[in-house]
Amino acid sequence: MEQTVQTVTEWPRWLTLKDGAKYAGCAVNTFRKHLIATGKVKAHITSYRTVYDRDEIDQAIENWN
Repeated sequence: MEQTVQTVTEWPRWLTLKDGAKYAGCAVNTFRKHLIATGKVKAHITSYRTVYDRDEIDQAIENWN
């Protein structure tokens, strides 16, 4: 059997809570507690769901203290 290698595609700009946590490399509750609740990542409410900006997540992780 031949093994195939999966490559990670580029993440979209707007992520759901679950995808945002996965992108940040943490659990959903950790993402909420340390990034959203502290105001480092803001929730953007659309007409059908709440999304989080990938660039804000990058910035928050870069400046993690």
